[in-house]
Amino acid sequence: MSRPGASTKPAPGWMPDFCSLPILGSVVVLVELIVVIVLIAPGQGGWPTLRDLFAASFLAQWVALISAALLCKLGPWLGRRRFWSGGTIATLLPALVAAGCSLIAVSLDRSLGLGWMPSAEAGTFLWSNAALAAVIGLLMLRYIFVLQQWQRGVEAHAAARIETLQARIRPHFLFNSLNAIASLIRIDPGKAETAVEDLALVFRATLREERADHKLADELELVDHYLSIEALRLGERLQVTRAIEADLLEQRVPALSLQPLVENAIHHGVQVLPQGGVIAISAWREGAQLCLGVRNPKPLHAAPRLGGNHIALGNIRERLRMRYGERAALSVDAGADYHAVTLRIPIDANPDR
Repeated sequence: MSRPGASTKPAPGWMPDFCSLPILGSVVVLVELIVVIVLIAPGQGGWPTLRDLFAASFLAQWVALISAALLCKLGPWLGRRRFWSGGTIATLLPALVAAGCSLIAVSLDRSLGLGWMPSAEAGTFLWSNAALAAVIGLLMLRYIFVLQQWQRGVEAHAAARIETLQARIRPHFLFNSLNAIASLIRIDPGKAETAVEDLALVFRATLREERADHKLADELELVDHYLSIEALRLGERLQVTRAIEADLLEQRVPALSLQPLVENAIHHGVQVLPQGGVIAISAWREGAQLCLGVRNPKPLHAAPRLGGNHIALGNIRERLRMRYGERAALSVDAGADYHAVTLRIPIDANPDR
């Protein structure tokens, strides 16, 4: 989550990014569809021949690619202008390119003696292509603009949703940690002070994150500080085992993804058992996925629901859905005397980015 004053990417202007390969591909496909529609439209004298299709497609794609290249280069400048003035220039640009390309096509036809274009129709051919390019350019510019604005809106909504979920889980952790510290103040002020220091370290780690993820090693460090707080309260009742594959420590994981699972394991498992229990934390590779597991014992009979804001699992699932879609999952295996949660996310091919 970005802090105030952190450098942020400037907001994009209204002009679509014609340097983008998806938009460039859309232009090529849409132009070809328009060529086919124009050629098979009624009044064209029957079905077009392959020569007609090749000639029309070659000229149209020539115009489209040159126009897209110019709009790619001029896009930032046009985006800074007012919508109507910039839009007018962006619409007239394909018309000028079409006129120029048509003029070159007529000259080549005459020079090579192909006879595809009668001399009497050269002027009509040039101006009709320019007008058609202007109309098609306007419609295509509007279509891509609306599509890109919709995509930006979806991305902005997803980013805002992730930040909201991230903000909700931090108070959840804070309240439970403060309750643990409060229980120590009268019993052992020295341990309470140590717990406050651990809590400060945890929040320093979370607040310095400007993105929604960090290294697995950082997440495990955060977990260790949290466990230090709970160990002061639970003592020998809390036991922890770890099985972490060393080559996964540099992999990036969503911030505060493992810690809430450990917190749930304590508050709904170890804490409610008189003898306590062992929390098993593991990380392993499974194909192209990084798997994080937390397993804890639980009472054979359901205990009364403890106070607190129990949002961790739903929160993490929502963050995974927003971040990875169907490529990530959170599964729960609940047995008679144990509870195990496994978090699966795609392995980052470039973890040092």
